[in-house]
Amino acid sequence: MVFALTSFTDESSLRRFTFELVGSGPPRTTMVVVADMALVRKYEIPLQELPLLCVRLLQSWTADADSTAVFSEKEMIEYANRRKEAKDLAERKRHMYRAAKPGAEGDA
Repeated sequence: MVFALTSFTDESSLRRFTFELVGSGPPRTTMVVVADMALVRKYEIPLQELPLLCVRLLQSWTADADSTAVFSEKEMIEYANRRKEAKDLAERKRHMYRAAKPGAEGDA
């Protein structure tokens, strides 16, 4: 399934992303994902990643056409944890590379 973002709107502290299922033919299949922006900020989820996260949610979600899904706090926590783990792993690799690199301490 391929979803195309058609629009988003802000309603108080919620952001509603509207997607259409590409290639579904007439009538178009429309799906909406709602995200609580206070939680997005709390878990430090970058705004530019939200549409892709919503698409992933839709791809794993089974629902009827013209339905609304919620990007839940549980899913935000899971994503934030995976993102932190990836960042920590990259930092450890960077430190291991610097420690193993000969002449890294200013030998010239």
